[in-house]
This record gives sequence, structure tokens and C-alpha cells, in this order.
Amino acid sequence: MENLQELFDAYLLTKPSAEKIRAATVMMIHVGKALNVATQEEITGEYYDEISVALDDFFSKTPQKAILDKAILAEMICRIGPNGKLKRLFKSLLADKDENVRQFTLASLEYTGLKQPKIMLSYVELYRNSVDDSMKMIAVDLIAKLLCQGKHKTVLPKFKIWCSENNGVFAAAIIQRVKELDQQNMCSAGFEHLKKWSEENCSELWQSVFSNDAIKK
Repeated sequence: MENLQELFDAYLLTKPSAEKIRAATVMMIHVGKALNVATQEEITGEYYDEISVALDDFFSKTPQKAILDKAILAEMICRIGPNGKLKRLFKSLLADKDENVRQFTLASLEYTGLKQPKIMLSYVELYRNSVDDSMKMIAVDLIAKLLCQGKHKTVLPKFKIWCSENNGVFAAAIIQRVKELDQQNMCSAGFEHLKKWSEENCSELWQSVFSNDAIKK
């Protein structure tokens, strides 16, 4: 996207709710004022590194408003995909000083996973061994939801590697999360496939997650 207006126009095509459209519209106005530009078309890639800090300065007395604006901006980017010049803006949100912004930005990659799962996986790789437990658990949830959407061909080659790393802690957490989503009827595809695959390819992890189920039966 060459400017923020193009991002907004593309976001509208993804059919967000009326509430989110209002939030995005307000955010656009705020960013324009924060950067002191006349139109959003002027907010080109050259400004992308400045947007996060500019919002912090603009809302120095009401930081919660900056957090809300950054959250909707992260969602907008992820609905389109953090590609090209948007990648710089997305990375600045992932590095934001506020943990809520960082967490929401990473979680927003769920939108990206629907159409561009490989891009989502590349960011998961950055955070799956994070010292920040919240970011690590968001990475777990992202992969679990990707599997529940039936994206096995994309995920399982990576998953097999994760099974053998760090005692398979990350992979086991994913299996457990998929299991939880299935129990909540939030995993329309993928649970049985993963269960069978993990038994054949990650037997020790399978045993740790499903052994109690086998005993109950």
C-alpha cells in the first residue's frame, strides 16, 4: 500500500462490521492530525515508522485512545496482509511499548492466516520461543486456529520439526489448544486429522495430551 488511504479502502473491501469501520475512520483522522498532514493520501510509506510514536504523542494525556487506534490499525493490516511497505508499520506495532498493542497485533494475524498462512507462520516462528509468555501463547493459539481451518499441508511440516525441539513443548501446547477448541465446538476442521497425525508422527506428545482420554474410555 502506497499510503494509508489505500489501506483503508482495501480494508473496507474485507467487509468489516459497521463498528469497526467507524473505529478505522476515527483512527485515520487521528493519524492525520498526529502527523499534521492535510489528507491521508499524504501518509505514505515514509511516514509508517512514525505513526506509532506520533499517536503516543498526540494522546499523551489519554494513552488508551492511542492503544485503541493502534489495535484497529493492526487489524486493518492483517486483513490485507503485512506485505510490502505495510510490513514496516506492522513491525513497529509488534515492537510497541504497550504490551496490549503488541499482543493484539500478533493476535490479529489470525486474519492473515485465512489467506496467507505462510506469512502468519513466519511471525509465529519469531515468537514461539519468546520470553514473553503471553506472546508465546498467542503464537500457540494462531497455529491451533490455522489447523482448525484445515490448513494442515501448510502447518504439519513445521509441526514435525517443533515436535523434536525443546522437548516438544510448543507442539504439545498446540495439540492441547486444538483439543480445547474442538471441545468448545470451535474447531470445524482439523482435530481428528491432527490427532491421528500426531499419534503417528509425534507419539510421545500424543501420549502426553491424549493418554487421560484413553484411560477414561
